[in-house]
Amino acid sequence: MADAWRNNETAIPHFREIVGHDPYRWQRRLYDAFVGGNIPEAVDIPTGLGKTLCLVLFLLARLKNAALPTRIVYVVDRRAIVDQTADAIRTWINRIDALPGLANAFHGISALPSDLPVQLGVLRGGLADDGEWRVDPARPAVVIGTVDMIGSRIMFSGYGDGRSRRPMHAGLLGHDSIVMLDEAHLSPAMAALIRTISRIQGHPKFRAMTLSATNTDTEGVFRLLPYEEADPSVRKRLQAAKRADFHLVEKPAARITRICELTTRHRTGAIAVFTRAVEDAGKIAAKLVQSLGTGGAERVALLTGTLRGKERTELAAGSVWQHFLPNRDREEGIPSVFLVMTSAGEVGVDLDADHAVMDLATLDSMIQRLGRVNRTGLAEAKVAIVFTKKEEAEGLRQASPGTHAQRLEAARTRTLAVLRRLSDLSPATLRSIDGQALEKCFAPSVRPARLHAEVVEAFATTSATLQLPHVSAYLRGVDAPDRSDSFLVWRRETPDLVRLGSDAAKEVVAFFRPRADEVARVPTSFARNLIERALERQDGGPLPLIVAQPRGDVRAVPLKNGDELPSLDHATVFLPTTAGGLESSGLPSISAANEVSDVGDSDDRVRYMDPGDGRKVEGGEGKQALPAWLDRAVEFRIPLHDVSDDGVEERFLVHALRRSDPELQTGESDLTWLGASTQTIDEHCSLVGDAVRRIGTALALSDHEVDALEAAGRWHDRGKARRIWQRAAGIPAGGPLLAKSTKGRFRPEWLGGYRH
Repeated sequence: MADAWRNNETAIPHFREIVGHDPYRWQRRLYDAFVGGNIPEAVDIPTGLGKTLCLVLFLLARLKNAALPTRIVYVVDRRAIVDQTADAIRTWINRIDALPGLANAFHGISALPSDLPVQLGVLRGGLADDGEWRVDPARPAVVIGTVDMIGSRIMFSGYGDGRSRRPMHAGLLGHDSIVMLDEAHLSPAMAALIRTISRIQGHPKFRAMTLSATNTDTEGVFRLLPYEEADPSVRKRLQAAKRADFHLVEKPAARITRICELTTRHRTGAIAVFTRAVEDAGKIAAKLVQSLGTGGAERVALLTGTLRGKERTELAAGSVWQHFLPNRDREEGIPSVFLVMTSAGEVGVDLDADHAVMDLATLDSMIQRLGRVNRTGLAEAKVAIVFTKKEEAEGLRQASPGTHAQRLEAARTRTLAVLRRLSDLSPATLRSIDGQALEKCFAPSVRPARLHAEVVEAFATTSATLQLPHVSAYLRGVDAPDRSDSFLVWRRETPDLVRLGSDAAKEVVAFFRPRADEVARVPTSFARNLIERALERQDGGPLPLIVAQPRGDVRAVPLKNGDELPSLDHATVFLPTTAGGLESSGLPSISAANEVSDVGDSDDRVRYMDPGDGRKVEGGEGKQALPAWLDRAVEFRIPLHDVSDDGVEERFLVHALRRSDPELQTGESDLTWLGASTQTIDEHCSLVGDAVRRIGTALALSDHEVDALEAAGRWHDRGKARRIWQRAAGIPAGGPLLAKSTKGRFRPEWLGGYRH
C-alpha cells in the first residue's frame, strides 16, 4: 500500500501559492482521500507537521468533489487559539482570492456575490460574530470557534443566540458541514457528541473528524505511514533534539522563584516559559522584568487565555513574539527574550522556542508544550522541568484517587516518572510511549452524556418550553469540573445605557457588538469576584452593569451592595471604564483599580455625541477626529435627556457603522430595519425573493422548493406596511412605506406586542 501511494502521489493544485511551501506526503494522501469522499474519523499527526492545513486540503478537494460538505466547522478548546487560527485562515483565503482562476471556481459554486471566494466566521464568545458566513449557504465557508460556542449551536442552544437564531445556526453548522475538532484529547465529550450526531444523521453531508497529536486509538486513524516518516523534512522535526533537566523544589511557593532562576540563565535565544496557573504566569513575567533591569519590559511577554483581545493582538505583532516565529531570521548573540504562557500557548500556536522552562503538567499538556520548542529541529534544545516534592509522590500515595483534582495530581506524578525514563523528549521518542502508559498520564477524561435521537429532537423544539438537561453536559461531560466562562467588556457609555434601561442596552449590544479587541474571557467565578471588588470601590454608590445572557436576554442594572448578581455563566458583561479590573498588560485583575481604556471604536465604526443642534462631538479615546464616512453611515441614535437651567435638552448618543452588518438582518433585536440604503417594502421583499431563489438553485433544490422559497421571500416583510410598525420605526405618515433605513431609533414599546 505504501508503494502504491508513493507511485501515485497527487499534486495539490495551488497548495504552495496558498500556504507558502510544498505539501508533505501525508497531506497529498489526505487530499486524495478527501477527493475520493473518504473522510477519516480521526487524524493523528505530530505537532509541527501542519494539521491545521487539513482546512486547505478540504477546501481544494471540495472543488473536485461537489458531494463533500460545503462548510468546514473548525473547533478548538482554547479561546486564545480562535483568533490566532482565524488570522492564519484569513491569510489563506486572501491568497485564494489573489488567484483569479481559483477564486472564480469558488464564486462559481456560490449563489450570491461576495468580496471573498470563501467566507470566514469566528465564534469566540462575547457576541463578536459578523454573520457574513450565514448570508449564502451555498458558498464554501470556514467557521471557527470554541467547543462551547460551536457545540451549543449544533445542539439548538447557542450561547448568545435568541430563539429565532438557534435553528438557523443548528441547520448551518449541523448540516452540509464537516466538523473538525482540533486537539480532540482536550474535549472528549465534544468528540463523542459530534460522532454521535454523525451516526444519528447518517447523512454524508454531515461528517465529524478529530485532529490530535496525542491520539491513543489504534484503529481507523489516519497516521503517518513509514515512508512518510522517512521523508527528510519530516524526520528532522520528529527527531528534533530536546534534552530534559529535572529540578525539585520542596514547596510550591518556591516554584516561581526557581523557574525565574532557570529562565534567566539563558543569555541568548527565545525562551518559552510554561505554567499551569494564570496567577503564576503574571508573577513570573513581573519577576523576570524586574530581574532583567533596564529594558526588561521589552524582552518579556505574557500569553494567557484571559488576555483582552487588544493586548493579545499587540502581543502577536510585538518584537518578542517575532523571535518565536518558526521562519524567523536566527541571528547569533542576540540577548534572550522570554514568552511566559499558560495552556493558551500549548495548542494551535505556531511558535518555535529555542529552549524552555516549565512546571509539571499531565503528559498530554507536556507533549503540546514540547511541540513549541525546537519545532523545526535546527539545534538541541534544553528543557527545564520544575516539580515539587508533593507532585513527585502524589501518585504513590493516592493509588485510586476519586475526585477530578486527585486524578489530575496522580496523572502529573505518573507523567514525571515516564519523562524521567526517556532518553530525550523528541517527538519520535514521545510517540514511542506505550499507549496504556499514555492514557494513565493524560488529564482525566470525563464521562460523556449519552445522546439519543429523541434528545436531539427535544433540543430542536426551540419554540417549546421543555425541561432539558443543560447543554454543557453534552459539550463537557456529566462529571466535568465547572468550566463556565464569562466575557468582560469595558465601555464608557455603560452608565448612560444603564440609566436608560435594559431595552436601550439590548439594542446597543445588538447594533454595536463587542469586537474581539474588547473582550477578555475569564472564569465565571473570577468575573464575580472582579465585579464585587469593583463595587467595593464605588464608595457606596451603585456599579452600572449590563449583562447579555447566552440566550439573548439583556439586563442593565445599577448594582448596589447586597444585590444578587445576575447569572454570569457564558454571559457578556459590560463594565464602565471607571470600574477597573484590567492591568495595563491586558490581564484581568481583581485588584487593578485604574481606569480601563475603551477600545470599541475602529476604522469601520465609531461612537459620538450629537447635542441636538446638528453638531457632532467626538467621544472616542483621545478625542480623535470623526471619520469622513460618517455622513453615509448606518446609525443607531439613543436620546439622552439632560435637565439644564433652560429646561430639558435632548442629546443623542450615536453608534455608527461604516456599512450594513449582516448580523442586523438575522438578530433578535428590533434593528432588522436598519440597512446600508433606504429600501421600500416592495424593493426589499423583491430583493429577498430573488436572493433566496438563487440560493435554492445553487443548492440544487427541487423546482417547487425553490418556488416556495421565493414566495416566502417576497412576502416575508409585508407586515411592516401597517402604520403601527411604520410609526414605531420613526417613518413619517404619508411617505413611502419603508422596510430599511440607514438612520433612526426604533421604539419597540410603541408596537404593543405587534409582530410584523
